[in-house]
Amino acid sequence: MENQELALTLVRLTLQSVLARPRSWVVGLLAAGAAVLLTPGLALVESISEGTRRSLIESGTGDLQVYHSGSTGVPLMLVGPSGEAELTPLEDYPAAEAALRSVEGIQEVVPLEVGMGAVFRGNYLDEKLAAVRAVLREPSSEARDARLALRVADLRRTLERVARDEGNREQAFAAEAAYQEDREALERIVSADFWERFAAEPLPALELIENRVARLAGEGESVSLDYLGTDLTRFAGAFPRFELLSGQMPPPGSRGLMLGHAAYEQFFKLPIAFRLDELHRALERGARLADDEGLRTQVDRNQAELPDLLSRLDVERGAALQSALARALGHPGELEALLKEFLTLDDGNFDARYKLFYAELAPHLPLYRIQPGETLSLRNPMKLGSNVPVKVWGTFRFRGLGGDSSRVNTTSLVDLVTARQLANRPTRAELAEARRLIDELGMGDAGAPATDEPLGPLTIVDAEPVKASGGELVVEREVLADTFTDEEMKDGSVLQAAIVLKPGAVPEEVTARIQQLAGEKKLPLATVSWQEAGGFVSGVVGMGQVLLFLLALMLGGFVLLLSTGTLLLLAKERVGEVGTLRAIGMQRRDVFLSLLLEGLLLGGVGSLLGAMAGAALLSAAVGQGISVSDESLQFFLGGPVLYPQLKAWHGGLVVVGMMWVVAWASLVPAWRGSAVEPVVAMSRRGD
Repeated sequence: MENQELALTLVRLTLQSVLARPRSWVVGLLAAGAAVLLTPGLALVESISEGTRRSLIESGTGDLQVYHSGSTGVPLMLVGPSGEAELTPLEDYPAAEAALRSVEGIQEVVPLEVGMGAVFRGNYLDEKLAAVRAVLREPSSEARDARLALRVADLRRTLERVARDEGNREQAFAAEAAYQEDREALERIVSADFWERFAAEPLPALELIENRVARLAGEGESVSLDYLGTDLTRFAGAFPRFELLSGQMPPPGSRGLMLGHAAYEQFFKLPIAFRLDELHRALERGARLADDEGLRTQVDRNQAELPDLLSRLDVERGAALQSALARALGHPGELEALLKEFLTLDDGNFDARYKLFYAELAPHLPLYRIQPGETLSLRNPMKLGSNVPVKVWGTFRFRGLGGDSSRVNTTSLVDLVTARQLANRPTRAELAEARRLIDELGMGDAGAPATDEPLGPLTIVDAEPVKASGGELVVEREVLADTFTDEEMKDGSVLQAAIVLKPGAVPEEVTARIQQLAGEKKLPLATVSWQEAGGFVSGVVGMGQVLLFLLALMLGGFVLLLSTGTLLLLAKERVGEVGTLRAIGMQRRDVFLSLLLEGLLLGGVGSLLGAMAGAALLSAAVGQGISVSDESLQFFLGGPVLYPQLKAWHGGLVVVGMMWVVAWASLVPAWRGSAVEPVVAMSRRGD
């Protein structure tokens, strides 16, 4: 009973003291100000983390990643500066997948292989040579002969243009013997005699042009192409953000490549058109050509590359483009002059010219260097494998994750069989065949490699067969077929697999079940979460959380210092009051608790009001969500709209944190105030 009365007395004294001294409210205002900032800040950071989690999980990472426990690295879904992760292949992947599917909580298991590919793009002369070859392969007919005549005439004009350009550069490279040989070959090729022989023997003539002249038109370029090797049909069904944009999915059992739409736009689109798209996006965001030097540089680059564009046009396209430009500009003229005028852009004419470009000009331009249905030759520059031809079936993107400027949409998809070839990793059947051949040749253990890796996938060589009595081993294999059987796909190893969990499944519990399964069945399986597989993407989110923590520390320190100073001043003013309380029998401990409760009350009420104000501000500011116009940020924020979700624990954490800070700030004033002797306190009150 006495304790209850004492507690009520302390509460009354605390309330009276707070109400009687408005200056003490400064402590509450400080706590409120910090809470106003931290409450929406915590909600925003939590929403960003959740958005990134959804983006990664729904775009191929899955909730968990499974890989070989003996690997030196961990799975990474995006290839970083250090290259691909060092993973040991899961040799018997079908058995591992079957075991994983039996684990409670797992909805889907998708095999994956992250790799870096490269595609070599030739110059405009290479493209014209390829166009002539394509017509030559067609069955002979009058229509084919007419098209061939047009292609050959266009090739001849292009070579004459190359000869004129080389005449201007001759002095700069006159000392190089190889250049002089190519130059002499070019002079022979532009002669009338060469084109008479071309009509009789076109293929040898094309080979001469390609080997001795094509490089005079400029070097080609190698384009990097990050890819995911996977079961394409299963991947598209497992990840809800997958969206087919053009072409079609490869039929089951077909080798093929699905280009990420951002990679298709950035690397295979006509550079002039791609820059116009970038300018359009920038102007839609409110930029102006008149104010942005970088945008004006893009306009200048388009005009500087007109000669390259003209060199890629054949006669038919050039004539059609010239007519379209004359209609758009309202007057006739030479093609190059009309193009230069059309691409002279400013803020006043850009929108109209951009619409005209796609409506009138694009149909007559080689807008993309490759179309669905055509074949690309891929290789992995990190491996010692050969080029692997693969058909492009279409393009795709991950819906709502940044469009054509998002890193995740530059990733392409390829079937597992092709991915193994790119990684230079043989199947078990290929290894067995290689060992059989070695044994037949009598090489035995001396000729067998220490590991399977050096064997690699076997490539076609142009060589005579050798006898078994000796000599160098030459192994031939068939050209990669366009299709594969289910057994062929399952025969090879897999580097990692994405685990998609059922709704409501807890990742930590599923991870524990997988580890238990691996131990029971002696499977070499290890798991990582989406955060670890996300690599630098997860790191960016982690940096945001660290920054919020640092902001909270700074605000907490600021509140701590000012609150301590304010409460110390108030404690000095109350020395006489403390003396009176001590004189009538209040213990020092009770005085200490009263002063401490005063600080806690100020901090608690202030932080609670601040958290409520922060929640109201967040609700008023975001409304129906925060629109994310910058496509490069959409992946981190979970889509084109960020929906900050304020949860009860956000406000509770902020309130408790601020009360803890103010409690620490109250300790010194409460201790010093309660330490004054009653006689001294009474004398000061009398003073």
